[in-house]
Amino acid sequence: MADADSFEDGANETRHDFTENDFRIKRVLDSLESSARAIKDDPIAADDIAARVHALRHLLKEVGHDV
Repeated sequence: MADADSFEDGANETRHDFTENDFRIKRVLDSLESSARAIKDDPIAADDIAARVHALRHLLKEVGHDV
């Protein structure tokens, strides 16, 4: 009987927990981006919000999220 590596088991569990919410995160970012595009009265604010969403998406990808 092989001994289970508790460190590896914990790392896999953490990795799963980390990426479990990627779908939800992506939906929220998509929704924010869509809302930003819907702003017609203030194009500067709309562009600012869209840029922030884009930056946040990029940062989440950098740390390993699939968004």
